[in-house]
Amino acid sequence: MVQTYWQIGHHIVEYEQGGSAKAVYGAELLNTLSRDLTMTFGKGFSRSNLIMFRKFYLTFPKIQTVSGQFEMNHSLSVKMS
Repeated sequence: MVQTYWQIGHHIVEYEQGGSAKAVYGAELLNTLSRDLTMTFGKGFSRSNLIMFRKFYLTFPKIQTVSGQFEMNHSLSVKMS
């Protein structure tokens, strides 16, 4: 799921927003994407979720960084158990 959310954020930023942190045409982009994704795939693609996916990608622009963070956190939680 993490990779899916990252990929959605990547798509929003890189393809829909042309690589910029914000879309020139504003909130309508996320409303349209939310509606289209929900019609195609079902629940889970609300405007607020898309905002979080976009922020997730902007925070971790390289998927390897995300993977490393989760592996490190998983290792720590296993050792602490």
